[in-house]
Amino acid sequence: MSEPQPRGAERDLYRDTWVRYLGYANEVGEAFRSLVPAAVVWLSYGVASSYVLADAIDKGKKAGEDFLPLRQLD
Repeated sequence: MSEPQPRGAERDLYRDTWVRYLGYANEVGEAFRSLVPAAVVWLSYGVASSYVLADAIDKGKKAGEDFLPLRQLD
């Protein structure tokens, strides 16, 4: 479990909420592979992949905010 955040710290949607568990959806799909149609397993991979992509985009945007824009060259 993650440590409690100090007051005023920004909450990370992809790490500090229930959304985090969407990243494990493919594991659930694989666990039930013999009981559910193959489409359900593929859907679970789609959910997990979407989570990873959204988290990566969010972290990239936040990292990009820390840099000043480059000066245009004439």
